[in-house]
Amino acid sequence: MSTAGEAACSYAALILYDDGIPITAEKIATIVKAANVSVESYWPSLFAKLFEKCNIEDLITNVGAGAPVAA
Repeated sequence: MSTAGEAACSYAALILYDDGIPITAEKIATIVKAANVSVESYWPSLFAKLFEKCNIEDLITNVGAGAPVAA
């Protein structure tokens, strides 16, 4: 189940990505704070670490992609 904090961190990461700004825990926390959303202190760093390992564009463009059809 998704929480408001998780959603806020996700949206913050998308905002940073869209603006071409590197995704860091500090920047995620700044955006979340500006949106007046309370999150656990560890959420921004978890999301920043996640997006160090995966490409947001791949996540966005592969949403709903089905598995290949068996021959």
